[in-house]
Amino acid sequence: MENESMGPSEGMRRASEGEGANKRFGVVIFDDDKDPGAGWAAAYGDKQARRISGPDDLATGTIWWTNMTYEWFFRKTETWRRSWLRHDKYLVISHVAMLKEWGYDPKGIGADFVCVFAANLFNRIMNLAYGLVRQCEPRIRMDQVFVGQTLRHDLRRVLPEPEYPKGEAASIMKSGQAFEEYTVTGMRPVRDSRSIMLRRPRMLYAMEMLQTLIPVGPFEHLTGRALRAKSADKVSWIRDLQEPCMAEVSVERMNPDIAPVYGFGNSTDRDKRSNRNWVAHPEFLVLQRLAEIDVKTAYVGREYASLMVEIPDPVKEFLTDSFNEYSWSAGIIAETIWRAATLAEEKSKVGSLRDGEDKADTSWQGAWVKASDKVSMFLTSIELSKMGYTVVSYGLGWVQVSVQEESLRDLVNDGLSLGLIPNMLDIAEGMFDPNRRVQWGGDKKSHMLAQFQATRQRDLLWNLDRVPTIHPSKRKSYIASLHQKSKQGKI
Repeated sequence: MENESMGPSEGMRRASEGEGANKRFGVVIFDDDKDPGAGWAAAYGDKQARRISGPDDLATGTIWWTNMTYEWFFRKTETWRRSWLRHDKYLVISHVAMLKEWGYDPKGIGADFVCVFAANLFNRIMNLAYGLVRQCEPRIRMDQVFVGQTLRHDLRRVLPEPEYPKGEAASIMKSGQAFEEYTVTGMRPVRDSRSIMLRRPRMLYAMEMLQTLIPVGPFEHLTGRALRAKSADKVSWIRDLQEPCMAEVSVERMNPDIAPVYGFGNSTDRDKRSNRNWVAHPEFLVLQRLAEIDVKTAYVGREYASLMVEIPDPVKEFLTDSFNEYSWSAGIIAETIWRAATLAEEKSKVGSLRDGEDKADTSWQGAWVKASDKVSMFLTSIELSKMGYTVVSYGLGWVQVSVQEESLRDLVNDGLSLGLIPNMLDIAEGMFDPNRRVQWGGDKKSHMLAQFQATRQRDLLWNLDRVPTIHPSKRKSYIASLHQKSKQGKI
């Protein structure tokens, strides 16, 4: 792989040296992810990582993405006070998952390599994020942008302000009650198996989620009596409703072949019980087809609107730019944006709560996006289940499958046929012929991305990942040069 530490591209240099770009970016791998002590560190541009004795060895003008867990970073230590450090969940992907997606076994490589490799990608991601924000707010500086707990919190500023439930409605808009971050199924993992993740292409999936029709309030609470006054058949009335609705339901019965995959009410945390009894309209429409349900109460909004219409033009252009489709880093930004649309309200905007009042875990709009994610990945998961695979969890654009080694090739092929891309690490060398097109069932726009991933063309993907950082006038010639080098076997 070409060493990017030899120098950034022209576009990246402008982003990192322009007015307001007053931060560098680096990666730290502590020897103990629960203790910010000794470890390895590398900033973007460093040719090799160096040993450090602790955070005080790190430049405070650099934002360091560490492997320290969220729990220990914020709750069990005072590490969060060091404003130049970030925890392992700051991005929508961990260091370990990043390595797997790029074809590296986390157990087989040293922390020094991880620092240099991840620092290159972290730098790309953060400069793309800053460039996007600056197109929306031209005078803003880096140190004003990167201040949140996660990059999702930092990028929420490029999205329209959502509407949050207040009062009684806020008390039901809770994780484990109105939604789950992802779904853990009731399917038991296969014995002597591997856990394989398959993912929808991030750019396309972000567009799908952001094109979700979202609700507009105010929301009216309808009791069971009020619903019965509307119709004796409450389920059909809500199903056919043209206005947005969030319904309190109980699932009386579900098809035993579907119920384990749907996982309604399954908790994602073994130490915390889930009490799912509220569903947003997109999930309700699917659930009422699969199960016998009873509706108890509901919140009904005023009308539907388009989230995409309200998104700033620079963000739309970023998400629809064909040059970004092959960029892994651009995909990370795209996922960050759509997931930012589901965040809880900022503490500074909530105000003081009265006794007994709750703060909602997401907005009305966020609940609809989460429901769309649930439905989309459930439909994909049920297809895999029908093929005989054991889906153990899904959501956020991915599916996790338990599979024995001898069935891995079949899973990869079937996943590609459903528009799902596996981690490069899980694709054996020679599994696919680079000179033959893989069978792809996803959107045509992402066929070449799937092709390069399936044929393990890591160096080509690494160079394509740079494209969004290159000046628009030079992108076509850069890509043409890459294709030529690829044909000649130079990449």
